[in-house]
Amino acid sequence: MSCHTSTDNLPILSYKVDDTGQKKIYTITYDGFTNQLGETFSTEHTKSNIYIANFFFTRCPSICPPMRNELISIAEEFSEEPDFMMISHTIDPEHDSVSVLKAYGEATDISESKWQFLRASEDKTKQQAVLYMTNFKPHEDGSDFYHSSFVALVDKQQHIRGFYNILVPEDVERLKNDIQILLN
Repeated sequence: MSCHTSTDNLPILSYKVDDTGQKKIYTITYDGFTNQLGETFSTEHTKSNIYIANFFFTRCPSICPPMRNELISIAEEFSEEPDFMMISHTIDPEHDSVSVLKAYGEATDISESKWQFLRASEDKTKQQAVLYMTNFKPHEDGSDFYHSSFVALVDKQQHIRGFYNILVPEDVERLKNDIQILLN
């Protein structure tokens, strides 16, 4: 990576194209979420922070455990950065109560100020997934959910600056580099 790498190299990806063909940039906002401490979580909590966000559920038997391990590693690497945090949205609010999310978060050994585990109604969570350009749905038998292993990187202005498959080592390295670009 050269000394000239800047945020210009990271495009703003949070946009929609309107009926006239114009690109309309939008921001990631929060309303109606509760964190693992039972506290209201809003857009105010993300202002002046760079963060990565993902969707998961605590009983996930497939991709969530390796995703969690990678996220723990990233949280540890950037633990001294005051302007960096992580946000994980549960897609199973029926099971993932505040107390379940609290226990799940405590098991990571990452500070609650650095990693927020959020829950909201299913509708609110689906609306948030649309902002992050992802989706999820339960398996037909109700035993699991289909969901993505991608995380989004969001800048201090609440714009998405990148998507990364957290299960692909090259993407994880690119994510770490891009976090550092935004922090600088």
